[in-house]
Amino acid sequence: MERYLDNQFYENVNSPKWRDRLRASHGFCHEHAWLGVNQRLGDALGYSIIYRDIVNSVLTQLNEKDSPGPSPRRQMSLLRQVPEATRKMIAKVLPALTPRKRCPVCEHRDETTHNTLAVLVEELETPEMTNALQASEGLCLPHLRLAFERVKDTSACETLLTIHRAKLESLRAELSEFIRKNDYQAIKEGFGEEGDAWLRAIGMIAGSRKER
Repeated sequence: MERYLDNQFYENVNSPKWRDRLRASHGFCHEHAWLGVNQRLGDALGYSIIYRDIVNSVLTQLNEKDSPGPSPRRQMSLLRQVPEATRKMIAKVLPALTPRKRCPVCEHRDETTHNTLAVLVEELETPEMTNALQASEGLCLPHLRLAFERVKDTSACETLLTIHRAKLESLRAELSEFIRKNDYQAIKEGFGEEGDAWLRAIGMIAGSRKER
C-alpha cells in the first residue's frame, strides 16, 4: 500500500483521471490518508493540490441551487421525523458530503489480497508453498478465512488447515508459558521466545500491526 501511494503521488497528482477518481471518494480513507502523511509518501504540495480539488468539489455541490442528487436511502430514513423544510435542506447537503466511491488505496489493497491469495491457493500442493507456509507465522485469521473461501480441492484444504492448526496450537502453548512466567513464583525464570507471543497472537487474530 505504501508503494502504491508513493507511485500515485509521484506520477498522478496532476492526472485528470486520478483527480476525478479522488473527488469521487473524497480522497483517501482515514487509515490510508494518515499512512501517507506519517510515512511521507508524497509531499505537502501534492496533498494540497489533491485536497484543494476535493474541497472545491464539495463546495461546488453545496452551492448548487438544485439538489446534486438523491441522498442515500438509509440517511433519508433517519430524517423522517425532521420538519420538511429542514429535511429538504439536509437532503441537498448529504450527497455533497457522501463519497460516491471507496478509497482507491482500499480497493488496491483488496485487489492485491485477492490476487495473492489466488496464487497461494493455486500453489498449495507444491512443496515450495507448503514449506514457505510452514516456515512462516502463517496467515492471520481474516486472510485465512479468505483463503478457505477460495480453496476448491480437498487435499489443499487439509494442507491449509493442518498447517494453521499447528500454528495456533504452538501459539496457544507460548501464550500459556508467558502467562505462567508472569506468576511471582516463576518471574525469575525470564522470558524466551514466548516473550512476544501476545503481540503475535494479536497479529494472528486481528491482522498484522499497522505502523503509525
